[in-house]
Amino acid sequence: MKKLIFLTALFIGISSSNASEISPKDLIGIWGNSEDGGKTFWGYDQYFADGSLKSWGQIPETPVKYKLEGTYQVKHKFKLSSCLTISKTSHPEFIPTGTHWCDEIIKLNDKVFTFKSSNGKMTTLYRQNPKSGR
Repeated sequence: MKKLIFLTALFIGISSSNASEISPKDLIGIWGNSEDGGKTFWGYDQYFADGSLKSWGQIPETPVKYKLEGTYQVKHKFKLSSCLTISKTSHPEFIPTGTHWCDEIIKLNDKVFTFKSSNGKMTTLYRQNPKSGR
């Protein structure tokens, strides 16, 4: 179960209000993973203009700290989705190098991003002030 929480929480944030207008530049910045509506954060995802990303934090309810690197892409096929591919990982037992997945973009604005993973779980990420990033 903790592996599933970890996998579903390492995704993207976007600052547009209309999903059909999303471009990769909307992803740039730092987004926080929270279990309490954005009051506290257990992990962060940072998206760069060159299509790369970094994620770091501590898996909730465990002592496991993680760091990931990879690439991201926004796809406009049948549903608007965000897709990630992992290229470096501090814990290959949770997410091996080469892992790839896509999630449906549900809701987005300049403060929050909600996505639905393939198992139907909804997750909301919160945009962070650049000074709060690591």
